[in-house]
Amino acid sequence: MKPNYLVHDEIYVQVKNAGLAGWGGNERISHDSEFIERVFAIEDVPSKGKLLELGCGEGHLSRCFARLGYEVTGVDISSAAVNWAKEKSKSLNIPGHFYVADLTKPAIDFLETYDVIVDGNCLHCIIGDDRRTFLNLVFQSLLKNGVFFVSSLCSKDDHNAQIIKDGFAYRHISSVNNLISELEGIGFHILKTNIYEREKYNHITVHVKK
Repeated sequence: MKPNYLVHDEIYVQVKNAGLAGWGGNERISHDSEFIERVFAIEDVPSKGKLLELGCGEGHLSRCFARLGYEVTGVDISSAAVNWAKEKSKSLNIPGHFYVADLTKPAIDFLETYDVIVDGNCLHCIIGDDRRTFLNLVFQSLLKNGVFFVSSLCSKDDHNAQIIKDGFAYRHISSVNNLISELEGIGFHILKTNIYEREKYNHITVHVKK
């Protein structure tokens, strides 16, 4: 089933108009420190340099990384999210570069190479063959010895699943083994995997490098 990636733009417009802090509401945004702790759970993660966040939304995680001293770039397919991120970055005087980008396209002009690339819960939004294009783009954009941090929904068994929204594929729920195979098939080396039990779908974080 085909995806409708632009649904994320519609949702960001609704979230902002509702006066919420970001995607998922104020409570979810308040858990930034937990996400940051997971990123730095291993010593391999470079402590400085250029950092790229994929699916940056309104930039709350990117701003956290900027405060830690990284030179931050955030990308999202939603123009509403990116404009919001730019507004917040300017009003809070926190440096960061934010761009609208479709990460399922094989070439994006402004991307450089990065010491750290963070999946801001973006990979599980990528459907079908687009996932390989997405991961190849990450691989090409990661410096040697850089670290890619994956944060994704995952299934409780050995089968993939999909969430459907308004007749379109909305989320790809990969099994743990299939996600690991995807990453290794691109050429990534697995450093650490953590699985967090949830009621319907689990959540997984994976640290990888070239």
